[in-house]
Amino acid sequence: MTGESCRHASIDAVRCAAVSRIIFYTRGGAFGGGGMLGEIETLQRQAVMVEIEEIIQSTPDYTDVREALRSRNFIPEQDDADVAIWVQPELRIFVLLQMNLGGGGYAGYRVAAYDDLEDDEGESAGFNAR
Repeated sequence: MTGESCRHASIDAVRCAAVSRIIFYTRGGAFGGGGMLGEIETLQRQAVMVEIEEIIQSTPDYTDVREALRSRNFIPEQDDADVAIWVQPELRIFVLLQMNLGGGGYAGYRVAAYDDLEDDEGESAGFNAR
């Protein structure tokens, strides 16, 4: 359809014949920030972080938290009696758990994105009390 004939065509015909402009969003592309893919990754990261926080808050036993992290593809970087550090490299999330030395469970925790660490450089990494 030409521009002139589009003026006289029905809306449905124009919709079907119109040439679409498609913009592909790529990570770190020319439009900055990663576009739509970056936004989707951020939303997915935030959803997983909230889910992990809810699991930690509602699960008093570290053994259950450990299994929940494993089932979500987190990898233990350190799993000692006093501190546990788990990472999810694909989503760039880390979980830091401060253990109760008097028994099972944990005294505090922090769930954050790698980017949060870079923003907090020089500041103390605070724990959420359990």
